[in-house]
Amino acid sequence: MKRFLSNLNMVAVVLLAFVLVQMVNFIALRNPLRWDWSSRKYYALSEKTTHLMEELEHRVDVTVFFQEEHKLYHDIENLLEEYQYLTRNIHVEWVDPARDLARTEKLAEKYGLTEAQVVVFDVGGKSKIIRQADLSNFKRVKGRKEPILSAFKGEQAFSSAIQGLIQGETPVVYFLVGHGERRVTEFDQISGYSRIGTLIFRDNLELKELMLASKNQIPEDAAALVIAGPIKMMSTAEIEMIEAYLSRSGRVMILLDALKETGLDPMLRRWGIALRNDFVVDPENTLKGSDVYVRTYYEHPITMRMGDAGARFYLPRSIEPLAVDHQEVGAEDRPIVVQLAMSSEKSWSEMQVNEASAKYDENTADLRGAFSLAVAVERGATQKMLDVQIRPSRMVVFGDSDFVSNGALTGGDQDLFMSALNWLLDREELMAISPKPIEEIKLSLTSKQLENLFWISVAGIPSIAVWIGLLVWFRRRK
Repeated sequence: MKRFLSNLNMVAVVLLAFVLVQMVNFIALRNPLRWDWSSRKYYALSEKTTHLMEELEHRVDVTVFFQEEHKLYHDIENLLEEYQYLTRNIHVEWVDPARDLARTEKLAEKYGLTEAQVVVFDVGGKSKIIRQADLSNFKRVKGRKEPILSAFKGEQAFSSAIQGLIQGETPVVYFLVGHGERRVTEFDQISGYSRIGTLIFRDNLELKELMLASKNQIPEDAAALVIAGPIKMMSTAEIEMIEAYLSRSGRVMILLDALKETGLDPMLRRWGIALRNDFVVDPENTLKGSDVYVRTYYEHPITMRMGDAGARFYLPRSIEPLAVDHQEVGAEDRPIVVQLAMSSEKSWSEMQVNEASAKYDENTADLRGAFSLAVAVERGATQKMLDVQIRPSRMVVFGDSDFVSNGALTGGDQDLFMSALNWLLDREELMAISPKPIEEIKLSLTSKQLENLFWISVAGIPSIAVWIGLLVWFRRRK
């Protein structure tokens, strides 16, 4: 009887210990504690994100369309765990686009997805899509063909997406019509702009068309104005309205095609941009002769995410900054013009636009060299006396409108256009959180050190285990 009670007591102790462990696990699950003991604090969230999560009152649904084999998968996973640790309003669903086809198809239709490897943030039906290009910086290293991952920008992208979705107001982007421009409501498979319109809309932006002939100014709610491929002359009054909008910290994107007269030339000259009546031929970067595949970008917030992605322009015209002596040197509000996309050194500016086949001719006005096919302009600075930051005027001008049409749009074209639009809207710095640099740790060993490491790991450590085992066996025999 005594032995039975002793065994019963032991069973009760084991059961109570099991219940205690489960209770501790339950409490830990509901109230987790996390510490970052790493030296670089790679996944530690910034104060801006911490404050945003503490104030978050909306449910945020996060859908991750990344395969586990992807190099950013674990970085995204660990980062989202930090967000969930701070708030219970972050709900994450992982969908493998290669394995869970039914779920992927359903969500792709819901959010208008056309690619995998994206993260979708949804707040009350409004969504923001973060692509892998938004999550990382790449750099080229001498001796390597492919660029390497240099920084992870997940926190900036995720926090900016959440902040943008809960702010309430949706920026309005107007597309000018009335001069034969491309229209986002046009679904023609070749010339329409419906695909890029869908991308803009799914980026939590509102799209409207604007006909200036019936207006006396650009609407006050215009966050940006897009003039996409006009083929007719604009009136002086319309151009004055556009320039007046620019002058009051407006944001304008202009896509101009070769061989088209629009009347915008004088205004662009006042903003430091020169247009030539030409088209650029680049035999080194072309498939059909009339297209130019852009591989060279200048450093700018618009191009910093392009990495190795190229954009293909079709019969583009050159868009060049005016020489310094054509501008008022020293003026505080002088426009600052930055070249974005360049042709190669072997390209030329073809002036004989009526000829059937383009050919460089030294005896004509043709010029050889690298030409700018897109520029970014910014005007407006801080008033030093008052220490007040003035919102600058911004403009982006492309020498082609075909590159984002339905029949031509590719990943690189999309990246360039959307990066330009986000720069105009100040959305690239919605939350200024520094990216986390990725350090490569290399272990360099000499041949002698490798030999010593081999003998220690293959012979030394197993031998110690064997000798300890023999010693224990020998002592037990005694």
